[in-house]
Amino acid sequence: MSQQTISHYNKNAARYQAQYDALCASEVHQQWVNYLVNQIPGHALDVGAGSGRDATWLRDKGWQVTAIEPAEGLRTLGLQRTGPTVLWLNARLPELANLNAPAEGFDLILLSAVWMHLPPEQRPIAFNRLQHCLAKKGLMVITLRFGPSDPERPMYEVSVTELEALAREYGLGLQVPGVGFSDDKLKREDVSWKTVLLSAAGKDK
Repeated sequence: MSQQTISHYNKNAARYQAQYDALCASEVHQQWVNYLVNQIPGHALDVGAGSGRDATWLRDKGWQVTAIEPAEGLRTLGLQRTGPTVLWLNARLPELANLNAPAEGFDLILLSAVWMHLPPEQRPIAFNRLQHCLAKKGLMVITLRFGPSDPERPMYEVSVTELEALAREYGLGLQVPGVGFSDDKLKREDVSWKTVLLSAAGKDK
């Protein structure tokens, strides 16, 4: 993720906090939330945690959450929201250098509205790092944004096909819940989303 993008989110932290928190996490993640119903809460990693909306939602469901946010302004607001009940770290993709995963890995890894900020050449590095952090029966959730870029926070084309290739390389299963694209919850007509679920069931650590 570029320093330009991080600086933009840091400078406009209050605006993005209001935007994110205007939406209910359970509504934003309705395409995949059913996959958590029968899963015992364990360690969760929220990458690009923003305002802490999703981290708070997972915490309230009983998860032990680590929130990654490289933009200091958002990280500060998120910490104010959650207090010490969520562990906040300053780290960025693709390396996540400051992250120490639990010994058995994270049972859930969430990247909500993050992947499009990674240049294509950084994605294999990021995916490798993330899959190493995933528990043997863990689930990784990546939401893909389709729509125009923003010059102040550059976005790059994404595809399910790209993630399918990365999943095959590391022996992860892949599902796309729902049918087709989902509408943007902020009602932007030129933006749509797809959710990709990556399962590490049975993979070697």
